[in-house]
Amino acid sequence: MFIIYLRLLYAFIKAFWILFVQFPHLDRTAQSRAIQKWSADTLQLLGVSVEVIGFLDTSKPNPSRLLVANHISWLDPLVIQTLQHSIFVAKQEVSQWPVVGHIAKGCDVVFVNRGSPSSARKMVQSMTAALQRNMCIAGFPEGTSTEGHQVGLFHSNLFEVAVANACEVVALSLRYKDPETQAMRLEPAFVGDIGFLQSLHRVICAPPMVVQIVVSEPIASRGHTRRTLAQLAQSKVETQLQAL
Repeated sequence: MFIIYLRLLYAFIKAFWILFVQFPHLDRTAQSRAIQKWSADTLQLLGVSVEVIGFLDTSKPNPSRLLVANHISWLDPLVIQTLQHSIFVAKQEVSQWPVVGHIAKGCDVVFVNRGSPSSARKMVQSMTAALQRNMCIAGFPEGTSTEGHQVGLFHSNLFEVAVANACEVVALSLRYKDPETQAMRLEPAFVGDIGFLQSLHRVICAPPMVVQIVVSEPIASRGHTRRTLAQLAQSKVETQLQAL
């Protein structure tokens, strides 16, 4: 276990090197590849393998889209990054997490105070700016994490960005499983009063696991309100999880 912690420390140092030293000298394609490789390597280090069910077209030079998913763990953004480099929305508290908060800032994560209408408006503006740069954006509309047994209500704020910019929405369904028994694994669940470091230790101590990520067909946002779009995306996530 000590060796794993050393390797994880190296992974964090590498993240700082990539974000704050290499990034200024890389074009956007190279930046995306670096983020995706670092995410995949870190998941592998933590004993988490990724199984993608469905297809997401990442060959488009202008991948402006909104990815939304059910939220279980702080691992979820890494999982999604392996699929498509994205600019994430996260709760303000994440910016204060040790090490991870600094990495998130370096990845241009948009932090939002869920109780502040002005913060929500700034979030929409920031994500719109990312879409206008032809970036992919991503978030967790439940606004909190769960164990993964059920999907919480999808709040509509994030979908305002998709409606305003007429970008497609892709619903992603995440579930962590045992690779042999296919039973749901709860070690990654970031719920209750557990802190980040405690959760990190729990994941490190856990046996290897697989995270399945189911990709929906793209949803056209034209003709939708942010509420109807949120309801449709939530329904797709629920249906995909039931199929697992």
